Amino acid sequence: MRSPVFLILILSLFTGCQESSFQSLKMTDELFVYEGLPHLVRENPSFEKEKKRNDVTQIDGHWFYDAKIPTHGETHDRLMNLLFDKSVFRIPSLNAPQRDCGPFHPDYAIVWKSDGEENHLMICCTCSEAMLIGEGKTTTYELVVYRNRLKVLSEFQSNRPPKLGSGPL
Repeated sequence: MRSPVFLILILSLFTGCQESSFQSLKMTDELFVYEGLPHLVRENPSFEKEKKRNDVTQIDGHWFYDAKIPTHGETHDRLMNLLFDKSVFRIPSLNAPQRDCGPFHPDYAIVWKSDGEENHLMICCTCSEAMLIGEGKTTTYELVVYRNRLKVLSEFQSNRPPKLGSGPL
């Protein structure tokens, strides 16, 4: 049996990692959003077609449309509020069940610079996962957020074809 002190220590380490990962956001006012291509498994025909376009790029092995869209006004504020809300991002439990949506596929990437380097927070709205890539490391999070809070990201959907039978986010 693990001691409660051990569990508290582990939880505090994870909490500290989360806080330090997002510290660079406090030093920037500029946020940008990339829109992800369709899901490479569930929407494969659409993904393969979109991947052939001239206006797509890969970031850390994930496909996005090239347009790096700056955030402004109320949209910017809503995104910053989401990113600074500590209750939104949680390190997944070691016993967490495998997600059923296949390999991680970001619908969006939120980007900001710190110390001349870009940080990428990639978000999958379907499986409620996020991956923070920055400072030479990658950290995976579960999103503990209601879908309506993520709806702010749908304002950046401009290239991706809609899923059959559904609209944006």
